[in-house]
Amino acid sequence: MRIFSFDFICKFTFKIDTECFIPFFPEPKLADSFDLASKLSVQRVMSPLPFIQKLKRLLNIGSEKKLKEAIGVVDNVVMEMIGQRRREMPTTMDLNKSNLLSRFMGSIENDK
Repeated sequence: MRIFSFDFICKFTFKIDTECFIPFFPEPKLADSFDLASKLSVQRVMSPLPFIQKLKRLLNIGSEKKLKEAIGVVDNVVMEMIGQRRREMPTTMDLNKSNLLSRFMGSIENDK
């Protein structure tokens, strides 16, 4: 079910096929990082002692370090996709508005 959700999100948001349903195809690193970041974010919110999470974030240790790394992987992949789309479509007027990423790209000046 997790793979189905991830595949659907990628198709709707980025208009890319993750090929997660090909038999024996290894899960992409993006899926693993996205899943880990989601799980760690929920754990952060559900933590009974928020000051421990803040201390971990300050010291960049434990789950906060893993969360930062996972978000970095997702960020790099998405920035690569944005760069590729920008190269394929030189003007923002040419952006296809059929997916969420293209809509965001058409409404902002700075990709970051």
